Amino acid sequence: MAGLLLAGCGDATGVTPPGTGGNVPVLPPMSGKTLTYQASSENFLNPERGFHIAFQLQENNDYRSVRSGGWFNFPASVVFAYVKLSDFRNAPISQDYLNLLRTRFENARQGGIKLILRHYYAFPGVTGTEDAPLERMLGHIEQLRPLWNDYQDVILAVQAGFIGHWGEWHSSSNGLDNPTSENRLVQALLAALPRSIPIQLRTLEDIERLYPQPLSASQAFDGSNQARVGHHNDCFLAGENDAGTYSWGQWDRQKAYLEKISRFVPVAGETCQVNLGARQACSVALAELRRFNWQVLSGTWYKPVLDRWKSEGCYDEIARRLGYRFRLVRAVIPEQLSRGGRFQMGLEIANDGFANPIRPRGVRIILRNVASKQTFTFPINTDPRYWEPDKTQALMLDATLPGDLPPGDYEVLLHLPDPAPNLSARPEYAIRLANPNVWEATTGYNSLQHTLKVQ
Repeated sequence: MAGLLLAGCGDATGVTPPGTGGNVPVLPPMSGKTLTYQASSENFLNPERGFHIAFQLQENNDYRSVRSGGWFNFPASVVFAYVKLSDFRNAPISQDYLNLLRTRFENARQGGIKLILRHYYAFPGVTGTEDAPLERMLGHIEQLRPLWNDYQDVILAVQAGFIGHWGEWHSSSNGLDNPTSENRLVQALLAALPRSIPIQLRTLEDIERLYPQPLSASQAFDGSNQARVGHHNDCFLAGENDAGTYSWGQWDRQKAYLEKISRFVPVAGETCQVNLGARQACSVALAELRRFNWQVLSGTWYKPVLDRWKSEGCYDEIARRLGYRFRLVRAVIPEQLSRGGRFQMGLEIANDGFANPIRPRGVRIILRNVASKQTFTFPINTDPRYWEPDKTQALMLDATLPGDLPPGDYEVLLHLPDPAPNLSARPEYAIRLANPNVWEATTGYNSLQHTLKVQ
């Protein structure tokens, strides 16, 4: 069991590292009412996970329509955003264009979504096939640094990009698709981006070249460069090596490497048309999405693969399980307390998703007065990034109620808000639990379906 402490309200006892609770958590004996919760089969939005759609960032996009499903008949909380830089192959980015990008970032923030970015110069058939010299790219990275800093709250990841066709690190007109140039670009990105923003590389060869030893659990989330390097697979399930994702003949070893790091770094991408054989069947897709802790996947490309999953019956399961899917299992909560008294309660929360969250997130118990609607917040010292898939966490809160807490009836709620101060009160950025009749769309709270009387 993970023994969890209310910050500033006493001492924790019996604390074990997060994520070690296993599949059978045990709450300590405590007085109170035991509640059990049903699971929901509904597919609903949650931040930083799920099927994504793709936009050009510089265009005037309706991000609220993305959340409502108005674009491709499925709702999304993540947009994969191309950032066009082709007009500046041989010049600094103009201030007017930087200002335009700022308005588009603001649109995304107001629309309640998060972005995965890829910057490009060469887009065959649209902007041509030429990229920029490396020194120009590095200069552009420095110009973009302030934007990335100001909108780090809504940037989920930045794909390395810049080089070659579509920013995919091949067919570079300036000969930059080589390890020396690619490594310089990666180091420049890691230096310019806030530490809260990870990057993603396309192939395992690129990741292994930078970090021959896979990221360990002790290094996870420590803010180091290696802890910020994730993966995007843009030909998921396309043959044994996923169209170059894995080096030919090395895929078993490289998949083992990816399996080790993918619990701690962002994994996203898309399927593609190279292979419509056995590897794209539901049985393989479900196994590899889970093995590699997939958080985000294109919901529009490649359509024949997505249609196959629909016909074979796994599409809805994939939609539900991409990323995390937290579910209340059981709670033990007091029925009556005195103000100034000890407040003990326990929760069991399962993760039915393919992955755990990659970015930090608070966990709070909220007491809301039924009559006045006044709320009182009790932060729990835990980290959902360690709530592993296919495991259940046992969470224990041991707190003291304020001595001046007004007597009355209080609803007990659970809140998992975004850590960014300007997003923490926005319900669309809070995590919804996979149980029926618990979600409050207007607040972002999850009701524990219990009323506590304070006397």
